[in-house]
Amino acid sequence: MEERELIDRCIRGEARAWESLMDGYGGAVYDAAGFTLRRVLGSAQEEDVENVVQGVFLGLCDKNAHRLKLFQGRSSFRTWVTSVTARFALNYIRTEKRKGSLKYCLLDESAGERLEGDRDLLPGLEDRERMHRALEKIPSRERLILKLFYFDGLSYKAVAELMRIPVNSISPLLLRAKESLRKVLVTP
Repeated sequence: MEERELIDRCIRGEARAWESLMDGYGGAVYDAAGFTLRRVLGSAQEEDVENVVQGVFLGLCDKNAHRLKLFQGRSSFRTWVTSVTARFALNYIRTEKRKGSLKYCLLDESAGERLEGDRDLLPGLEDRERMHRALEKIPSRERLILKLFYFDGLSYKAVAELMRIPVNSISPLLLRAKESLRKVLVTP
């Protein structure tokens, strides 16, 4: 069965189609959940990975498959659902941190390390909390491109597909986003 046909059948609410979707893409969702949790937390508890996987699939079918309907086929479904999973895992970590049930390094630590490799960004990224607050102050599109590229580790091509923009626009957008972040970080 073709990818688009499977997704359309899921949107129509066919139980067997949902089973096929979970069988076909469950491994990718599981791997993306585990990878994101390990990257942020340093390790991934099986229970947390399973919670993220269940949350992603429940989110896809919730509200008459509203989120699944957002998939437009501009990238492969595997790429799209992997990105959705990474974002869901990050939100899961934030939620569990607020509840006090997770003990881990700061959320943006690994991303900060990747940003530190970018010498044209600010020195002083040791203060990860400050960086996280600064990210919340820049425009959402710029925050998204920084998170997709630096935090989720997506390629220019994958970022372009997800944002529905030409690949050659990624570099200038990243430069602009880093400049916005730098300005916020420099402001006392």
